[in-house]
Amino acid sequence: MNCTSTSTKFLRPAATVIEKPEGFVIEADLPGVAREGIELNVENDVLTIQGKRGAVTGNNGTRPLYRESSSLDYRRAFELGREIDRSKVTARFEQGVLQVFLPKAESLKPRRIDIAG
Repeated sequence: MNCTSTSTKFLRPAATVIEKPEGFVIEADLPGVAREGIELNVENDVLTIQGKRGAVTGNNGTRPLYRESSSLDYRRAFELGREIDRSKVTARFEQGVLQVFLPKAESLKPRRIDIAG
């Protein structure tokens, strides 16, 4: 699995990739994004994570005078290897962190072979 960068019109969220015996987990930090603002796609062997941040306004439509964080949306892409079972990819979002589980194909998982006799 490889990570690819995207256009400079988006913020690239910090991500951690963890390998487990049953698959890979990608944890991407998406602060300021609601669950409804996340789009997750697998197309042409590429997993794309996009997060739309809400507009920053105060009460009565006021806008901040000074802001240290960017208002750009998030986008990050990961190239998937043949070892990923794309039909079983799942995700969950909790406290600003998106977790994507990418299971390994059954043929690549370790298995015990019984000996007859």
